[in-house]
Amino acid sequence: MSLLILTAAALGASTPVPAPNAAHSVQIDHRGASYAVDYVTHVETRAKAIGISPSTRPSSRRCIVTAEVSVERRIQPAGGGHAIATRLPGTRSFTQNHPGDCRKGSDDGARLVAARSDAIDAHVRELASADHHDTLAAIDAARDFAVN
Repeated sequence: MSLLILTAAALGASTPVPAPNAAHSVQIDHRGASYAVDYVTHVETRAKAIGISPSTRPSSRRCIVTAEVSVERRIQPAGGGHAIATRLPGTRSFTQNHPGDCRKGSDDGARLVAARSDAIDAHVRELASADHHDTLAAIDAARDFAVN
C-alpha cells in the first residue's frame, strides 16, 4: 500500500494538507450489504525556530519541524451513495530539527513525512485494525437513522 501525502511547511504557522487518496482500504460485509471503508490520512505540518543568533557568537538557532498525522474513516456503500466520514481519535506527532532558521517555502515538512512514511503507514493500519467494531456500529447507526 502506498501512502500519498502532500505536505507544506509554513514559517511559524500550521498548514493542513489532506492526502488525496486513501492510505488503507478494506471491504466490509455487514447485514447483507457490502461497504468500502477508506482510511485517509491528514497531515498538518508546522515549523518553528528556537534559540538565539547573536552577531558576536556562534548561533544556537534551530528549526523544529512537526508533522501531526490524523486519520479519517470514510464508509461508503458498495453500490454508491453518500459516504459517512469520521475523524478517528489518535493523532500522532513526528518531529525533527536542524540547525539554522526555518526557511520560508522550504520542503522540511515534506521531507519529514517522506522519512517517516513507514511509521505513518503503520499508524494508519493500527488505527484501522482497532476500528472494526466502531465501523460496524457506525454502519448500524446510519442504517437505523435512515429507517426512522
